[in-house]
Amino acid sequence: MVAKAETTPFDQKLFLIFIVTFASMTAFEFVGKFLYPYEPDWRSNLITSLFTSGLAVIIAYFPLSSYYEKTTQLHSEVERRHGVERDLREREERLRRTFDQSPVGAAICSPDLRFIRVNSALCEITGYTPDELIARSITSIVVPEEIDLVLNCADALTRGAADMDERDLHLMRKNGDRIWVRRSVRLIRGADGTPLYFIPMYVDIHDRKLAEEALQKTNKKLSMLSNITRHDIKNQLTGLSMFLQMVKNEVPDNPTLQGHISKLIACSDAIERQIEFTRYYEELGTANAGWFDVHQGILNEALQLPLDGITLDPGKEGISIYTDPLVGKVYYNLIENSLRHGGHVSAISFTAAETEKGLVIRYTDDGVGIPLPEKEKIFLKGYGRNTGLGLFLIREILATTGISITETGTPGAGAQFEILVPKGAYRFSPP
Repeated sequence: MVAKAETTPFDQKLFLIFIVTFASMTAFEFVGKFLYPYEPDWRSNLITSLFTSGLAVIIAYFPLSSYYEKTTQLHSEVERRHGVERDLREREERLRRTFDQSPVGAAICSPDLRFIRVNSALCEITGYTPDELIARSITSIVVPEEIDLVLNCADALTRGAADMDERDLHLMRKNGDRIWVRRSVRLIRGADGTPLYFIPMYVDIHDRKLAEEALQKTNKKLSMLSNITRHDIKNQLTGLSMFLQMVKNEVPDNPTLQGHISKLIACSDAIERQIEFTRYYEELGTANAGWFDVHQGILNEALQLPLDGITLDPGKEGISIYTDPLVGKVYYNLIENSLRHGGHVSAISFTAAETEKGLVIRYTDDGVGIPLPEKEKIFLKGYGRNTGLGLFLIREILATTGISITETGTPGAGAQFEILVPKGAYRFSPP
């Protein structure tokens, strides 16, 4: 904050000199009248007083102007510096309060990882007092098996190999208990690049970690039970299909019975496909999302499908999207859907274009297309002429990372699906 300079009093001082001189001359004339009686000439006395007062102002102007100018500048500079000092003190106080009263555990540590300053939240997390922590180092509150991890992180930050490190760690409380924290740390450097101090931040995530571990154990048990059940059902379905086929072969001359057996076999196959769908749906969202190359993913899935006589354009290379690892099933089901329902499909293509909303991956075929009333229904579970699970699974896979899909084709002119990948969830590799 720059202090506002006051209006210079120089003009007021000159006016005061004029008034004082004029009053003095007037008083002198009155005194002279009484000491040396004479007939007063008021006009002459007034002119003399005014002239003398003006002369005094002129004489005073030159030595006083530079003095008052310097005094004013000095006063303004002093006020400005006082304002800067007040601002610095206020900012320092705000920073101190923010640091001390932050709900997140925070510290300032020397380059050798010793605590210089800590806040109350970190003391609450670790169970130590501020003085006890300042007498310790970062590694002294980390569990032994993770000390090397902390040291390697500090070394990477010091070498400039990383700007910031963020990870989940175990801290050792004063009473010996282990506690999960989310630790973020950054190295502050001087103007010449010299490491000055580390600023680590700690968030208590112990309860969340316990809940996650309990959930993972429960999911593991459920997944094991589901796999066993699915395996047993598929074995029974295999046996059922085999016996149905045997019965069908034993009554070749009974068309009615042959028709019933064929329907039973079809039902058995549908059940098996639905069982397989449950496996994919169970895996959905269980693995961490990541970056997957679109072009290579399309080619990998196309190898598993009968595309003899069909031209496939997988689109341009160098595009990756952040999505679920099951994204390959998206390409597979789109192509398989065209083969199954598209009629006489001879060409399938994937294209990509960046728009204001994000990246649009467009899938097209030259089949019969999708009727208008069915454009949204085809994504519903169970809707369709087969199992009605493929397009439903596609939308679910993409939705895990905020990607959407819609059907935008013209009936009779082929199917067209547009996959919208939001900004930040796609990237282009250098050519």
